[in-house]
Amino acid sequence: MARIYLVEDDTTTQMYLKAVLRTGGHEVIGLAADFDEAKAGIASLKPDLCLIDVHLTSSSGIDVAEYVLERLGTPLVMMSADNHPTLPVPFVHKPISMSKLFATIDKVLERK
Repeated sequence: MARIYLVEDDTTTQMYLKAVLRTGGHEVIGLAADFDEAKAGIASLKPDLCLIDVHLTSSSGIDVAEYVLERLGTPLVMMSADNHPTLPVPFVHKPISMSKLFATIDKVLERK
């Protein structure tokens, strides 16, 4: 089981992902919808992994991911309905397949 911090600005998607992650035995320990919330929450909660949407309403998920990688060193997975982000990080395409999401999370955590 992983303690996961979710960065997603759509509340419906947040609820869906929380439920999906719970079925996989993971726990969402924090939620953020923008860079500032994510920065503070991830630093204080120290999750095992961050799941970050590329497109956020008031900021960029890429900025969040770069901050997490450079400053915190927390493993992460990016997600988007668009193309893969330019960062060399694990990625899942929306709509999210549960099996693909769990396989990606497991692979990232094995590297940790």
